[in-house]
Amino acid sequence: MGNWVEKLRAKLPRGLGDAPRFAKVVQALPLGPGSRLLVVEFGGRRLLIGQARTGLVRLGEAQGADLGGE
Repeated sequence: MGNWVEKLRAKLPRGLGDAPRFAKVVQALPLGPGSRLLVVEFGGRRLLIGQARTGLVRLGEAQGADLGGE
């Protein structure tokens, strides 16, 4: 995910490095070399993202009661 994030940051106008962050990795679970599951909070939602060397895949989204405390 780091490479993907760096590509997005490179597209931002200079001076926005201190801008508020709209996405937050809440939890990361390593699955093996080069792969992990991520819970990402974005826009008031929690998304389950699969990360592998080949890219990212949205696997699901928490609904209603699933958004409880960590």
